Order: sequence, then C-alpha cells, then structure tokens
Amino acid sequence: MLDRFVELEDSIRGTLGLLDNPPQGLTSEQWVISKQLIQVLRPFEEATTAVSGSKYMTASIIQIIAQGLKNVCELMTQKLFSLPVQNVLQKLISGMSHRDRWGTIELSKTLIQCTFLDPRFKDVSLSTSLKQSTKNDIVELTASIISASRVPNNAVREEIESIPQEHESDSNRISIWDSTDSKVAQVQPMGTVTSRALVEVQRYLEEAIQNRNSDPLKWWFENKHNHPYLSQLARNMLCALGTSVPCERVFSKAGQVLSDRRSSLSSKKVQMLLFLNYNE
Repeated sequence: MLDRFVELEDSIRGTLGLLDNPPQGLTSEQWVISKQLIQVLRPFEEATTAVSGSKYMTASIIQIIAQGLKNVCELMTQKLFSLPVQNVLQKLISGMSHRDRWGTIELSKTLIQCTFLDPRFKDVSLSTSLKQSTKNDIVELTASIISASRVPNNAVREEIESIPQEHESDSNRISIWDSTDSKVAQVQPMGTVTSRALVEVQRYLEEAIQNRNSDPLKWWFENKHNHPYLSQLARNMLCALGTSVPCERVFSKAGQVLSDRRSSLSSKKVQMLLFLNYNE
C-alpha cells in the first residue's frame, strides 16, 4: 500500500492542489521518509512472498532468507536514512536478534537439514560447527534407511532359485561349487551401513551446487540412482512447509466452498473442489 501511495505522489499532490478545501497532505520530509521506508521494508516483502509459496519447497529456504535479511539490514545501517527510518531499522535488527523469535529458526534441525538436502544450497550457509553436526545427522538418518532396506539372507535364498541345489548329503561327494563357496564364505561386506551412508553423503556434497532458480526436486529425481538412499531421505524431508500459509489458504478456500448455501456437499465433493483444483 505504501509503495502504491508513493508511486502516485505526483497525482496526489496535483489533485490536492486543485481542491478548494484540500485535506492536509504529507510534507516534503514525510514523503522522503515514506520512500526510505519502502527501501527498508522491500526485502521483508520479498522474503514473505518467497516463504509463502505453495508450488515449490519452502522449508529449505528459510535459513537462507533469515541470514539474507540480517545481512541486508546490516548493509542498510550504513546508508544515510532519516532518523525515524533509522529507528525503524534498529527495531527490525533488534527483533531479528531476539532469541525467542529468530533463534527458533536458526536452531531448528528440521529447517537446517532441509537446507542441507537442497542441492542449491547444501552446507554453504552453515557455520563450521553446524556443518559437521548436520552432516552427522544426515549420515545417521541415511544409515537408518540403508539398514531398513536390507533384505535378510534367508529371504533372498527363498526368492532367488536360479541354480539347481544339490540334495545329496554324501560327505565324500566333490562339487563344482566347493572352491567358490569357500572363497565367498571368507569375503565380508565392505563397510557398515554408516560408512556407506557417509560415502553417499560425501558424494552428494562433492556434486556441483545447482542454480538458485533450478528445481531441486527435479535434480533429486534425475540423480536418484547416484544417491539411492539419500534421495529417499530428501523425498521424506523436503516436503516440509516453511510456513503455515498454504494450510491457511486451504482453510480460507474451504470457508468459501462450504458455505450455508452449499451445506449439502458431500465430503468427497469438498475434497475434490479443494485439493484437485488447488494449484489452479
């Protein structure tokens, strides 16, 4: 609203000048303050729009946007704003430094892990200590997926019966498989589930960081064969929402769809109206 008001400055001043008894308008100093406030508040508008999206991932960008807002506000303190605007800027910086507000964002493991699993950011924005702890958490989660996906040997033997088995129990019988079986028995699996998870996570970190405007979900789909278990973790975690805005939109739309005049709609019909056409 303030942006539109300043955009119409010439029209507003010209209209007020034509009126016989015009209302009191803004002074020249107040117009300057309004323009400076727009500069200060525009990054917050951009951040709010970005985290309120419903057609792309939002949880992974919360950490990036939070840090970006801090950096922008610190840069704006070096500009020669008027005193009222400087006070507003200091209030914003003080609010972002408040642990009960911004602290919950910076210390959220879910948001940090989502950022780590986003191929556009990975661990670039994380501190040194946070990089290692987050990497360890991701390795542990990936190892649990690897462990859960293992099929017991007995089940494998039951499912795979491609080679005929011997049924005779003669201890003196010499089989063509004896030498191979003895070698296989001495070979142990290379590495534990943790080491396998660590290799996969490290391979992911060594991949090139993607463009900020690219689709991270498409990247994971195209590279799921290179990172089979980490891609499963990404699919489970990156669906998290950064804000409650999409949910509130659904509630608002439900209030418009299911009104007093449409109270006879079945639950199935309401679900179709709300969710099948939600992206339109």
